[in-house]
Amino acid sequence: MFKFIRRKDRDPRKELQEMLGQFELPTFSSSMVDLLGLLRDPEIPMAEVASRVEMDPGLTVRVLRLINSTGFGLMTQVSNLQHAVSLLGRSRLESLVLTFAATDGISVEMDGLDANHFWGAAARRATLARNLAQHLHAGTQAEAFTAGLLQDIAVPVLASVKPGEYREILQRAHSEDGLRLDLKEREVFGFDHATVGAFMAEDWGLPTYLVEAIGGHHELREDYTAEPAVRLVATVSYWPENVGAAAIQKIAEEEFGIEADLMEDMIARSFADAEQFAGMFGS
Repeated sequence: MFKFIRRKDRDPRKELQEMLGQFELPTFSSSMVDLLGLLRDPEIPMAEVASRVEMDPGLTVRVLRLINSTGFGLMTQVSNLQHAVSLLGRSRLESLVLTFAATDGISVEMDGLDANHFWGAAARRATLARNLAQHLHAGTQAEAFTAGLLQDIAVPVLASVKPGEYREILQRAHSEDGLRLDLKEREVFGFDHATVGAFMAEDWGLPTYLVEAIGGHHELREDYTAEPAVRLVATVSYWPENVGAAAIQKIAEEEFGIEADLMEDMIARSFADAEQFAGMFGS
C-alpha cells in the first residue's frame, strides 16, 4: 500500500484501466456535477446552493433524512433545506452530495454478498467512524462519517470485473473470521479495493481527505494519512452474524488506548443508529 498524494503526472483513469482492463468508471449525473460546481465556488451564496438542491425533490428528501438521523450527529432536528444548508455549511454539504453521487454511481450486484449487507456495513462504518472521531479527533466527525461510508466503494467494482475470483474471496471472508479482504485481494490480483477505490475517488475529483482515507483505511500505522477513526472501522464485517465488534475492540484498546467498556458502548450505539439510514444508499 502507498500514500495517495495527487500528482499532476498521474492519470487515475489510466491507472484503473491498467488494473481492471477496459472497466468504465461510472460518472456523476449532470445535475450532481452542476451542484458540486456551485458548492466549490466561494462566490456563490449558500442560499443559491440551497435553492438549487430544492429543485431536486429526491435529493432534498435524502439530505434531510440523513442529517436528521441520529447517526449523522446533529443536535437539533431540521425541517427545511435552507435551515439544513445553514447548519451544514459548504464543506459538509459537499460531503453529503459527494456521498450520494458516489453511491448512486455504483451498482451493488455481487455473487456472494447481498446489497443490503454491503450498505448495512457501510452505514455501520460511517456511524462508528463519526463517534470514534468525536473521541479521537473531534474536528473531523463529518469527514470521518463520509470516509467510513465510502471506504469500500471499490468492492462491487472488483466483484463485477473479476466475478469468479471475487466470489471465492467473499465466500472465504464469510466463513473465516477476521479474513482481511485487502490482503487476499493483493494475493490474487496484485492490488486491493483500497487502491482501486482511491483511484476512483481521485478520478471523480473527490476531496483529498477522501482519496487518502479510502486509499489508506486498512493501514494502522501512524505514517498513513487516513485518520484513526477511519482506519479502525475497516474491520466492520459485511455479515450481521459477525459484525466485527470483537476485532474493533481489540484494536481500539491496543492501538488507541480506548477502554473496552467505552468501545463496547460506542459500537452498540453506532450500529443501532446505522439502521436508520442504511437503506437510503445505493437506491
